[in-house]
Order: sequence, then C-alpha cells, then structure tokens
Amino acid sequence: MIKFFRHIRQNLIMENKTGKYLKYAIGEIVLVMIGILLALQVNNLNNQRLAKMEEQRIIKDLSTEIGLAIQSRINIIEEYTANQKSIALALDKIYSIHPISFTDDECISMAFSHVIRWDPNNISTLEELIATGKIALITDINLRNLLVEFKNLSSKHKERINQTIFEANVLVDDFPFEVKRIWKPNLQKTEFLCDLNKIKTNDAFLAKLQSNRGRMSAPISSAKSELEMLQTIQKLINNKSNK
Repeated sequence: MIKFFRHIRQNLIMENKTGKYLKYAIGEIVLVMIGILLALQVNNLNNQRLAKMEEQRIIKDLSTEIGLAIQSRINIIEEYTANQKSIALALDKIYSIHPISFTDDECISMAFSHVIRWDPNNISTLEELIATGKIALITDINLRNLLVEFKNLSSKHKERINQTIFEANVLVDDFPFEVKRIWKPNLQKTEFLCDLNKIKTNDAFLAKLQSNRGRMSAPISSAKSELEMLQTIQKLINNKSNK
C-alpha cells in the first residue's frame, strides 16, 4: 500500500513538472511572438516615416519645376498672341484702301510666321515618378490624378503641335519678291523688307499668311489648357505644404 501511494506521489510530481515546463515553453513562444510583432510595427512605422520624407522631397521638387513650367506656358501664350496681333495689323494694312507701310515688327512677323516651336519646360520629376511607379508615394489622390492627367494632356499636345510644325508655309523662301532677305554685313545680321504692293496682289501669299497665323492658335490653346491645370496642381501643392 505504501508503495502504491509513493508511486502516485511520484506521478503527481512528474505531472507538475511537465505542466511547469509547458507553461514556460508557452510563455517563451508568446514573448517571441510579441517581440516579432513589435519589430514589425517598428519597421512599419520606420517605412512610413521614410515614405513621408520621400513624399515631402517629391512635393518640393514638383513645386519648383511646376513654377518654371507655369512661366514657360505664359511665355508661349504671350509670344504667339503678340505674333498673331502683329500679323493682324499687317493684314489690316494690306486690305486697307490707303496703303500704309509695314513696321519692322510686322514685316518680321510675316517673314517668320511659319515658325512654330513647342518647347515648354518639362516636369522631369513627374516623368521620373510615373516611370518608376513612385507616383504612388503621393498620398493626395486628387493631386496624384491631376499629375497623371497633365502628363497625358501634355503628350497629346506635343504630338498635335509637332504635326502643326510640319504644315508650315515658309513665305520668305516661297515668295522672295514679296519678302526680301537683306544681309547687313556691317551688322552681321539679316533684315527683311516686305513689299506691300506685291503682297496685296498675291492671293497665294495672303492665303498662306492667313494659314500660318491660324496655326499659331495651336500653341496658344495648348499652353492655356496646360497653364490652367498647372495652376490647379500648384494650388493643391501649396495647400499640402501649408498643412
């Protein structure tokens, strides 16, 4: 009987030790899991901090480049609006009953009426963001969508205006008697002389001049629509920076 009770006592001691070991092992596992979760949380917070810093850098770079892009569109609008106005004044003189001599600016505007350039400032930061997928770092959805929309719009404008450039009528080459090149050796430059009488009686010249003047609407309208969108983007960036 005594042996039986001793056996039971030993079994209880063994079971008690096993229970303690299990509790200890479970405690160790729980601590390891807590440590892993804490490490993941710290890593996640660190990644969020780095992403926030990167977003702030991107926003700063975008703000600088968009300011330059806005000014370049304003310059394009002013340049081609002035050219159109100068040609309009020349046309008024051409169709006037009483002949009036062209000003130097009017003659030069006709001579270079074929020149269409589309070289606005590009936003290289935006190009890089879209190419690398880092555009997702911009947390403001409206700003992100507007930037992508602007990129698509500017690509369409570039393609359309490139086509317009190839449709030029080079009046100074096609009509050398109407618009004469005069080389000034002492000034080391070319001057232009527009013959009002010959221009008035040349319907082909007038038709091509009107065509060139109309082509100037392409860079003006494109620059205006891009300017409007850029100003909206700039406003969103400024609001974000001030928060």
